[in-house]
Amino acid sequence: MTGHYMKDFLLPVMGKKARRAILVILSNLIIAIILFALLELAYRIRVDGFFNAFANIINYYSVPYSNLGTSNWVIYDAELGYRLNPKRLNINSRSVRHEEIVLPKPQGTYRIIVLGDSVPWDKDGFVDYVREQLNGLGRYEVINASVPGYTSYQELLFFKRYLFETNPDLVIWTYCLNDNYKFLHQFDEKARMLVTEEARKTLTIDSSGDFLISRSYILSWLRIKIMAKKQQEKENTGSRFVWETQTDFNIAWKDYSWRSYEDYLKEMLGLLAQKNTKLAVVVFPYEPQLDYRHDTSNYDYAVKPQRILNALCEKYRIRCLDMYPVFSPFYDKGQKLFRDGIHLNDHGHRVTAETIHEFLLKNQLVPPN
Repeated sequence: MTGHYMKDFLLPVMGKKARRAILVILSNLIIAIILFALLELAYRIRVDGFFNAFANIINYYSVPYSNLGTSNWVIYDAELGYRLNPKRLNINSRSVRHEEIVLPKPQGTYRIIVLGDSVPWDKDGFVDYVREQLNGLGRYEVINASVPGYTSYQELLFFKRYLFETNPDLVIWTYCLNDNYKFLHQFDEKARMLVTEEARKTLTIDSSGDFLISRSYILSWLRIKIMAKKQQEKENTGSRFVWETQTDFNIAWKDYSWRSYEDYLKEMLGLLAQKNTKLAVVVFPYEPQLDYRHDTSNYDYAVKPQRILNALCEKYRIRCLDMYPVFSPFYDKGQKLFRDGIHLNDHGHRVTAETIHEFLLKNQLVPPN
């Protein structure tokens, strides 16, 4: 009805210039929609590959596809909250991004498992670089069993269920300063991520606009960024230390949270003792901590989580690599090692890989060639 009204009545009675202006606006709008659709499709192909990108379009009305993890790269897990989808390309039957793990372990193979979250998860990251370096020394198998968003609790649980029976010779357990929660991220049965208040609000559909946003990676990303920035501006008042206003990081400065982490550490040691498996812990700083590397009055407080974790490792005789003092000299030279304050850039990954490689050899955590 509206289309016929414009075509048969409104446009004819309007002046030639007005009609031309409306047609230009409509043409530009159509072009903008097409360009946005192509951009959205290009991102999905880049992330999921050609086949999976179109498969997600077919499943458009079932589970929303956005940066909240609502594609099919994870599946719901009642105990773990979520895990990687074994039906996805390059994810094995143990929900690890790796080829199938051979059992029994081939004779002469030294199996190393890396546990962690999104910090070691990066493709072409430090885990891959360490693998390359070790391959020149002997027959090593390095398995990157990290899962984005996992906490130490989930990593321990995941190891018990899926990796304990693989008989690793060494477990490298990475620690990030938001790991002291039991669950930082969770998914519901439809694989929709329930995490921060911003994410929960983004998943709430109150209008057709919300419906559209929840189905678009780009629109969801923009919305969360705007909401998170507003929330951060609201919280940043009255605090000298940025981590104190951030829900995911401030827990590392809370003494009570370390009691649970110590329990996880002891349980991991007990499990590994059954297999005669070695354990090493690698601790990553939160980039704002490095601003206090020469601040004598605030340094001890800034590195409080590292001090606690180093003390626990010393208590239980665990080899611990603290990356804070490793990264500090680079920042003295003006060289950044993070891309967003949490995740490493390529330079950060290479520095980390070289340091871990030296650490493993120095502490005899890997056998000589």
